[in-house]
Amino acid sequence: MEGVVSVFPSEKKKLHTTRSWNFMGFPLNVTRSTYESDIIIGMLDSGIWPESESFNDKGFGPPPTKWKGICQGSSNFTCNNKVIGARYYHSEGEVGPGEIASPRDSEGHGTHTASTAAGDVVSHASLLGVASGTARGGLPSARIAVYKICWSDGCSDADILAAFDDAIADGVDVISLSVGGWPLDYFQDSIAIGAFHSMKNGILTSNSAGNSGPRSESVLNFSPWALSVAASTIDRKFVSQVKLGNGAIYEGLSINTFDLGNTMYPIIYGGEAPNQTAGYEGISSRLCTSGSLNKTLVEGKIVLCDAATIGSGAIAAGAVGSIMQNGFFKDLASSYILPASVLRMSDGADILQYLNSASEPTATILKSIDYKDEYAPYVVSFSSRGPSPITDDILKPDLTAPGVDILAAWSKATTVTGSKWDKRVVPYNIISGTSMSCPHASGAAAYVKSFHPTWSPAALKSALMTTAYPMTTAANSDAEFAYGSGHINPVKAIDPGLVYDAEEIDYVKFLCGQGYNATQLQLVTGDNSTCSEETNGTVWDLNYPSFALSTLSGQSVTRIFHRTVTNVGSSSSTYKAIVNPTEGLNIQVQPNVISFQSLGEKQSFVVTVEAALNTTAISGSLTWDNGVHQLNDGTNVLDYLNSTSGASDFLLHSYHRSFNGFVAKLTEDEKQKLAGMEGVVSVFPSKMKKLHTTRSWTFMGFPQNVTRSTQESDIIIGMLDTGIWPESESFNDEGFGPPPAKWKGTCQNSSNFTCNNKIIGARYYYAEGQLPPGNFASPRDSEGHGSHTSSTAAGNIVSEASLLGLGSGTARGGVPSARIAVYKICWSNGCWDADILAAFDDAIADGVDIISLSVGGWPMDYFEDSIAIGAFHSMKNGILTSNSAGNDGPEPGSISNCSPWSLSVAASTIDRKFVTQVKLGNEAAYQGLSINTFTPQNSEYPIIYGGDAPNVTSEHNGTYSRYCTLGSLNKTLVQGKIVLCDSLNFGSGPIAAGAVGSVMEQGFYTDVAFAFPLPVSPPDLTAPGVDILAAWSEATTVTGSEWDHRVVPYNIISGTSMSCPHASGAAAYVKSFHPTWSPAAIKSALMTTAYSMSATTNIDAEFAYGSGHINPVNATDPGLVYDAEEIDYVKFLCGQGYNATQLKLVTGDNSSCSEETNGTVWDLNYPSFALSTLSGQSVSRIFHRTVTNVGSAPSTYKAIVEAPSVLDIQVQPNVLSFKSLGEKQSFVVIVEAVLNNSAISGSLTWDDGVHQVRSPILAHVIHPSQ
Repeated sequence: MEGVVSVFPSEKKKLHTTRSWNFMGFPLNVTRSTYESDIIIGMLDSGIWPESESFNDKGFGPPPTKWKGICQGSSNFTCNNKVIGARYYHSEGEVGPGEIASPRDSEGHGTHTASTAAGDVVSHASLLGVASGTARGGLPSARIAVYKICWSDGCSDADILAAFDDAIADGVDVISLSVGGWPLDYFQDSIAIGAFHSMKNGILTSNSAGNSGPRSESVLNFSPWALSVAASTIDRKFVSQVKLGNGAIYEGLSINTFDLGNTMYPIIYGGEAPNQTAGYEGISSRLCTSGSLNKTLVEGKIVLCDAATIGSGAIAAGAVGSIMQNGFFKDLASSYILPASVLRMSDGADILQYLNSASEPTATILKSIDYKDEYAPYVVSFSSRGPSPITDDILKPDLTAPGVDILAAWSKATTVTGSKWDKRVVPYNIISGTSMSCPHASGAAAYVKSFHPTWSPAALKSALMTTAYPMTTAANSDAEFAYGSGHINPVKAIDPGLVYDAEEIDYVKFLCGQGYNATQLQLVTGDNSTCSEETNGTVWDLNYPSFALSTLSGQSVTRIFHRTVTNVGSSSSTYKAIVNPTEGLNIQVQPNVISFQSLGEKQSFVVTVEAALNTTAISGSLTWDNGVHQLNDGTNVLDYLNSTSGASDFLLHSYHRSFNGFVAKLTEDEKQKLAGMEGVVSVFPSKMKKLHTTRSWTFMGFPQNVTRSTQESDIIIGMLDTGIWPESESFNDEGFGPPPAKWKGTCQNSSNFTCNNKIIGARYYYAEGQLPPGNFASPRDSEGHGSHTSSTAAGNIVSEASLLGLGSGTARGGVPSARIAVYKICWSNGCWDADILAAFDDAIADGVDIISLSVGGWPMDYFEDSIAIGAFHSMKNGILTSNSAGNDGPEPGSISNCSPWSLSVAASTIDRKFVTQVKLGNEAAYQGLSINTFTPQNSEYPIIYGGDAPNVTSEHNGTYSRYCTLGSLNKTLVQGKIVLCDSLNFGSGPIAAGAVGSVMEQGFYTDVAFAFPLPVSPPDLTAPGVDILAAWSEATTVTGSEWDHRVVPYNIISGTSMSCPHASGAAAYVKSFHPTWSPAAIKSALMTTAYSMSATTNIDAEFAYGSGHINPVNATDPGLVYDAEEIDYVKFLCGQGYNATQLKLVTGDNSSCSEETNGTVWDLNYPSFALSTLSGQSVSRIFHRTVTNVGSAPSTYKAIVEAPSVLDIQVQPNVLSFKSLGEKQSFVVIVEAVLNNSAISGSLTWDDGVHQVRSPILAHVIHPSQ
């Protein structure tokens, strides 16, 4: 009936408790130790809200006598017998605005984690009525010591180390640290270093694994001496219903505390309400970003958004609620600043259909309710996955604990979301993250410690890992890489039966086995530890409670693990080994029975594992069972500082209580002097922890939230390349509507290929007969190149993309909403002219807007060049062709695509490079350029020079083998070694001879990680083309070599092939704002707004970068454009001396040359100016140009000339005035030059105070033969 929301039976109600600890099988009335109130948990976090009921000290006696800490009190902070100590650290100077210079928590995070680990029992806790029940920590009787290291701008290394130093000396029992940054080697990682020192002092550090999942190798805290904790769900999830005016009800995920009282409100689609006065169009407003929505249209309504945001855009426009569509993770709920629900994309599409069909569409959003999640626990999508990015053969994370939708105490100095729009100040909040799972493990470790106060950190960790609940791959596709040993079980962990114990020396042996030198080792240990034969261990012999081994795909591997277990169960007991193997995994245990006569007795055993890996991972288990227990498997430095004038102003903190060191502000000279002093192990900068993104589009000044046109999703980019891998996340069509009405193309389907609303068309061409072996007779990409270029131009937004952990971040194209049409013209044996022309023909007819072509050959005249001919026809039809300039630089004249009617794109670097270190046995280290994803299994290998290992049986001598070409190396001499080669190659020669690695010498290009020569010729402009991460075909490998078995969804490669799609995407972006602009106008806009570049770093100047580095944002509003039509290019060709036959080969029609059509190259209306002559001669040229006003009406432009004295540039007239848009004005440029150098350059800029329309002017020398 109308007005009825729901009908439900009357049921008996009872109070709920917060779920996480109970869900773990750890109720409040669990057996507890009388020692629990002496346990101190050190919380390194954002501080604490001491007034919370969770930290009430009623019933607590004084702090334990072992406590040596302090309460760094202030006028607004005091400790008590629950929160027994508190300190804060901020080595970066003054605290920021809104921060509190005390241990008080202004973020909420630290309060939440502290109460999760050890908060008091608080009844009737809830988030504004949601999840009402009893809130408690794992150890309500334990004490809390607070170390505030995190602020609104992050958590610095200096503060982290200072807090570890204090916490160790203060006497804490367990350290809990829900903080992480970018994965670093142990000796570079402040958290790993601090945790090592805590381990040395008998304190276990519990770390969050990280929130960078589900990407492989994304775990952020992975030191083997600390506990790494993943996040999993509990059996409760929060849903918020959306009810429409037509009665339809949809369930979405959110934590919605707002109550709209079942009132129906008008509903509007964000894409239909752009804030045009602020320059937004529907393409941006559909995402409901801040400032993008029209307040007049949105106020008082519920807004439907195409992305999940915190809601600031909607609330700023006066919306009463927001319905958000999300196609990504669907396994956790979040809070928003207004009534909100996050729906599946399909449900969002239904609501949009309702909006478009109903005359007065309405909706309401109901307050959240909780459902039982029958599938729990499973590891949540955001939880970071293993393996360890530093040590493959240590399984990380160690275990998983509840980390989703956790209710715990909160700071009243902030709000539910922390947003300025949010006014809800609450004592308890519900949030998710491995930050929430970590304190569950910390509390569990403290619980075990309360029963076994003398156990080592390794023993505590072992007990937690070996008693964890096993989990299944059915709900966790990443298996042990997601959950480690399983789901934490605190009750069983107090009686594990056996433990795998380890001491400092065991970890020193492990680090020595990792190849650490004395300097690196001492950075971790903080003492005089060194590596020797006695301390050189292997990763497989570290006494760890799990076993891991790795190899290349398709290869077999055998590893022998030595382990020792200590009896902590029954004094007289016998354990039998129970092995649960998997097909492809052979596990042998010797001995398979171990007997103990006393507690504390140790027994050793050996595990031999043989595996043949054809899949990503296989796993089994070893359980020791006795019928009761199942064991699843510097002082001088300070003197220097104090004797330095003004040192007290720069010494920020000294570590002296648990390990030696300090934080100081130093000049470079002071740093160098300090580093050379006796007793100084290392001097390194303090870094802030934060995540990285992939760089190329952002580096161009083109962020994802740039203003976009509503026409972007109607833009079609034709990709002429090797095809596409349609299953890539970069080409997912979720949220896309049907293809634009203008689309006339087809999808040339096959049994293994289908199109979608992102890839709207696909064809393939092969005029040479039978396909080469290994190629697909479909548009599917077997090479990777086409998938890479397509995703660079127009790929979707994909988070956590990387090449096996390298370059990790968000991968996206320039126009993610644009459509892609695929024309497969290239195969393993090349790209044929016939296929290129056929593809141009189809693409033009199909209705594409831009053609992108990262293909080239030897430079030819225009009438002989299929690409130039095809691009001429696309220009005739209003389509700009974007070409790669070629990879044959830095030779002069090496540009391969140079027709003036297309855009020629050079390749430039971005602000990231990949280096790989080579370390020799004499400790010398060298940095080289490569993208190396391999982790050596051993620390060091023998090295041999290729010239000393010729394959004489194949008639090779050292003259050839020094280059390490295929077949030239002697396998007997090279196998198992690293080989030094005198040239750069893929490595097929060394790998075929059994080498484990290759060090290559080359004296040429040192500016790109894959040795890919850069183009240095006169292109139109340059765009990023070096070390670009983008989608890849899974039908090939990282390198495409038969020796390479790394199949990846994303790859990092370099070339003008990579810069071209950046320009294609930029051109498409401009086209989306100006759909009627000609190809010449779009090209002009890109060239005249490009960032100017310097000859200092580009010795070939304009010959290298043309007009400069592409700037897509400015190109949408260039002010003036140099336009040209087909007739202008015909005049140009006639002026080049073309006869009728040659001309028609290009134009494809009956064009001919006459007096009227005979132009000169200098009069082609091009956005740059070039003239040439012989060396030592003078030259004078007159250029005629016409510009069209596309900026403001009226407007006046003045000519600004910059040029060296040997280059005289005159502009007549030097002022141009426009009264209307579209008006054209002509001018003449006279250039006189005397050339004694190879080239000189200047520029002409037309400036109206708003627009700067810049064109390079280049005079250069030619050889007499030219």
